[in-house]
Amino acid sequence: MTVSSTYLLRLRLPDQPGVLGRVASALGSAGADIDSIVVVDRAPGYAVDDLVVSLPPGALADRLVSAASSVRGVVVEVVQRHHGRQRMADELELLDDAASSEHPVRSLANGLPDLMHASYALVVDRTNPGTAAVVVAASMSAPAQRCRADWLPLDAPRRVDAEEVWSDPEVAGPDCELAAVPFRGSAALLVGRIGGPAFRPAELTRLAHLARVAQALFAGA
Repeated sequence: MTVSSTYLLRLRLPDQPGVLGRVASALGSAGADIDSIVVVDRAPGYAVDDLVVSLPPGALADRLVSAASSVRGVVVEVVQRHHGRQRMADELELLDDAASSEHPVRSLANGLPDLMHASYALVVDRTNPGTAAVVVAASMSAPAQRCRADWLPLDAPRRVDAEEVWSDPEVAGPDCELAAVPFRGSAALLVGRIGGPAFRPAELTRLAHLARVAQALFAGA
């Protein structure tokens, strides 16, 4: 049985009424079904949205780019295969599932990739200066190599270079974008997107808020 192909489409949309509706119509005319829409960022004059879109078997991703770009003012920032769930969980669902699990921090790491449209997530903690960091929890597909400790602790959420985290940056994955936020003192939540797109400031803020709530919920876990 053939199945549809699913893509993540990141669009920059002009802040004008009806633009998203016109994009949806254009994608529908190209044979695409929109499975979910997440507002990633907003700035004066535009918004950035992530769309998880399904195409019929055999259809090429080029038709997504052509359809979205046909709407005046819309810029396609990224189109790539999406292997996560078609409908994204929200923060409350993830936190509720994690808090009720036997291993809350592990459940948090496992759920972050779907929530953040990412490839993997880790919770990394610093032990002693100059030694390797401890991987407290890791999602599927996360690098198994030991992490460096000298980039921890974090003062604030930020994008991270692979060279900071691993002695061999290639283990992060090709063209991987990394973001990290403080978690439990000397620890951090680290999220990686192989092939991008880059993490926007609003996404870092979202991840930081999640980390703060998780710290309170998982106290003692």
